[in-house]
Amino acid sequence: MNHTEIIERVARLEPVESIPFALLSSGAWAINRNGVTLEQALKLQPQVMADWLYEGYTLVDSDISWVGSGYNNIVVKAVGGKIKWRRKGTPDVSEPLFKSADEVDKLDPREIVKDPDIRVIYEVTRLLVEKEKGQRLVGGSMWGPFTLSGLLFGADALMRSIYKNREAVDKLMRFSEELYLAYMQGYIDAGARVIFMAEPSASGDMISRKHFQEVVVPYIKDIYRRLSGKGLILGLHICGNTHDLLDLIAESGAQIMSLDYKVDLDIAKEAFAGKIAFSGNLNPVNVVQNGTEEEIRRETLACIKKIGTNSGYIVMPGCDIPPSTPLENLQTISRTVRTYKN
Repeated sequence: MNHTEIIERVARLEPVESIPFALLSSGAWAINRNGVTLEQALKLQPQVMADWLYEGYTLVDSDISWVGSGYNNIVVKAVGGKIKWRRKGTPDVSEPLFKSADEVDKLDPREIVKDPDIRVIYEVTRLLVEKEKGQRLVGGSMWGPFTLSGLLFGADALMRSIYKNREAVDKLMRFSEELYLAYMQGYIDAGARVIFMAEPSASGDMISRKHFQEVVVPYIKDIYRRLSGKGLILGLHICGNTHDLLDLIAESGAQIMSLDYKVDLDIAKEAFAGKIAFSGNLNPVNVVQNGTEEEIRRETLACIKKIGTNSGYIVMPGCDIPPSTPLENLQTISRTVRTYKN
């Protein structure tokens, strides 16, 4: 059973011969480990970037290869927003693009395919799919509508509008949904089959269950409805504590839920049993980046023992890993998973 078959079976909640392991996002990590910034990498020949990504995921024996994950704010740049490139990691949004929700009427989300950096990312995706030869699925990710709306309009302004101007929120969310779908279609056309959505602003640490259900869930469901039936594996990641949201997530249309380290795996197992696969929740900083070999091994085994085997679970960091994470730490996780015996 190769990497592709393992992830496909887990997404269908079918038994697998070995416990799955994958990184989450980590595209910036795979680039930065070669001593190059993401901004610099996007100016190289796409084949160079594809080779670096392939090498990184092969060295850690990840069951998924990621391309665009972690590069999400490039999409904000593509619609006219300002970003600040980092020496390590991914770019930040410098300031909100919109002062009013009505400004979305001036933009066509489909125009982002003209952005040169996005065109490079799509070509890298195609080359990586070609390089994998079906042995490992290639994935991409993008901010979900709520997080993206907050970046475009300002997170504080969006939160206030939930109480004061729900019509504006809906307008921003509809635009952001179309932007998500337009961006991810390029990955799909290039051969990516693992399509993730990241909604960190929809965390239980930031909004109430009521607002998650009323404002966020309808758009997540609509996106997954529009992507269903295309042979894709659809995933969702939400940072922070999502304990009181798990039942809603299980009915969202996602096939895999990526859990932060704040979520108790016992609670998640009960909430998701027979409904949805899930992954996580190794602490990406304290354990994955900074842990000793013994600490990493112990925490990895703790996750496996909580969940057991054949439970629709993928061992994975609880979020995108820091770009300075040592390769050896990731290999310790992989080795622990691959050699585990009941």
